[in-house]
Parts: sequence; structure tokens; C-alpha cells
Amino acid sequence: MSRFANCRMSSIFLGLLLAASVSVASNAHAAEAERRETFDFKTWSIQRITLPQAGQPAVSYYLSPPKTKAPLVLFVQGSGCIAPFSGLGTDNRSASIFPYVGLAMGGRFAVMAVDKPYQTAGRQDGEPNGALECSAEFNKHYSYDTWLATLRTALQHALARPDVDPSRVLVVGMSEGGVLAAGLARAMPQVSAVALVGSSGTTQLYDMIASTYQGSGSDADKLKELQLIEATVKQIMAEPDSVSKFAWGHTYRRWSSFLAQSPADNLLQSKARVYIASGMQDKSVPILSSEAMYAQLRMRGRDVTMVRVPGGSHDLLTEAGGREQVQQEYDAIVRWFEGR
Repeated sequence: MSRFANCRMSSIFLGLLLAASVSVASNAHAAEAERRETFDFKTWSIQRITLPQAGQPAVSYYLSPPKTKAPLVLFVQGSGCIAPFSGLGTDNRSASIFPYVGLAMGGRFAVMAVDKPYQTAGRQDGEPNGALECSAEFNKHYSYDTWLATLRTALQHALARPDVDPSRVLVVGMSEGGVLAAGLARAMPQVSAVALVGSSGTTQLYDMIASTYQGSGSDADKLKELQLIEATVKQIMAEPDSVSKFAWGHTYRRWSSFLAQSPADNLLQSKARVYIASGMQDKSVPILSSEAMYAQLRMRGRDVTMVRVPGGSHDLLTEAGGREQVQQEYDAIVRWFEGR
């Protein structure tokens, strides 16, 4: 099992809504046409836009149009290959990005998510298991750099829409998605705000080290664990492009590309406002990683907000809370974004 489980709660079943009608449009003048599909519900809709790329997998993203021209909110999912939506256009449809549907139904934002190339098409009801159950094509292609390039292409395309205000863009990164949210903010000056939920703040190597120190074992046990981490990192860096060898649920290629990234450093190279939300009992990404990022940004004079959820887990869930409590945490992110 990956140390960085995908940040998702139980799927939101779109089947509880009215049945959707589907329409498809394409640009007939292009050799490989851009494809648009619309899934209409009672008061809102989801559009799936597929952009062909010569010699590369197509870029596919989802956008729920606002009622009038509005800011854009992009959700970037956590690790693994589970699709943001499955079964659209059928009676067995679901969403794996928890806050997407509620925000899209309000119609006040253009709400967006992006497919990972070669992701799993169907729904997964069990616990995510890193990339061990992903296809060979997914694992061969996936890295920080390829995923960032996919997100950039999709976001750039969406920002050209007439119903999107390109001056107000929020990227919400969940778990591993927080690393990409920070990278997007550095790469694209259009990103005006970033929210990181259960995300690494320094590097994912630091997260592993901090998690080891927070464990309940003896110092001798912790030292052995730290030595195992170092030995594994050494193996990864000896074969950084390997897509056949795995560690902690992911390929060496995935790890070598992500371990080189520091969300804090990337955010310091951006102009985005930053919101950090972490569960104080997160067992996947220790809150100390978020705290280190917060301290670094705060003392460099950046506009940064830190929210610590007492008793909160990796997805901000508490024992006394439920889906409604987690929704309140995401509602707070939206209010923070709207506050400027």
C-alpha cells in the first residue's frame, strides 16, 4: 500500500440525480477532432472535452459550466489511476472527487477536473492501492512531469472559454494532487490561489522521515525504518526511469520525479495565495510537513492561511464528523477564495 493513499471519500453517486441526456460535438475540420460531450442533469451539467495530441495520449478534462462568466476551480485528485468520474451517460455513474458535484451544482464557478492518461475506466469501491492495480500503460507514462504537462494543457484550454474568468483561478490539490497544485501555480501565473488538502509541504521523502519519527516504536526500531527508507531511495535513484520496479506502491519513475519536488519551494516561485488544510491525525502525510511549508511561506511574507483540523485524518475526516463535516472544510476553502 502506498504511504500516500488517494485522497477520496465514498463516491458521490450521480445516479441519485435525474437521468442525464448526452450530446456529442466535434470539430469536423480537424484531422483528429477535438471531442466535446455534454451530460445534462436537472439544473447543471458536466462537459467532457478531449484534446488530441500528436504522438501523445489525448488530454481529457471535465468542466461544469457556470450560470454566468465566473472564476474557475480545478480539483486535482490524489495518487493512483481512479477516474474523476465513471459511468457518465449510464445509470451507474459516480464521482471520486468528493467536493466536485456540490460545487458544480451551485453554478457560481466553472468547476474542473482532469483525467490521468491511461487511468482506470471503471469505478473502484475498495481502498486505493497506489498504482499496483493500474495498467502497464498508466505506469509507463505516469510521472510528475507528464501529469503536470497534462494539467497545464487542460487548464490552458479551459481558460480560453468565454464563460471562465481567467483572472480568478483556484487549484485545489488533494494529497498527491497538492504537489501538482503547487507546480501549476509556479508554471502558470494565471493560477491566483492554491488550496492544499492533506498534501506534502516539503518533499515526500521528508514526509516518510517525519512519519517514522512520529511512530510509537523505539529509537532502534525507528533507526531501522529510516535505514530502509534510505536504502529504497538509493535503489530508486540508481534506476530513476524504471517503470517495472516498484516501491511503496508506485514505480521508480514516479518516485524519482515526485521526490524531487518541494511544494513550498514551488509556491515561493509563484504569486498565488495559499490555503493549507491538514488533519492533525493524518497517518499518510504528517501535518509537520504542512507546518514546515506554512512556516516557510509565512516568514517570507506570503499570503498563506493554515487550517489545522483536530482529530482529522488524511481526508480531514474526524471520528465525530462525517461527509457533512468534510464538506464544511471545502466550503471554507471556497469562502476564502471568494474573499478576495
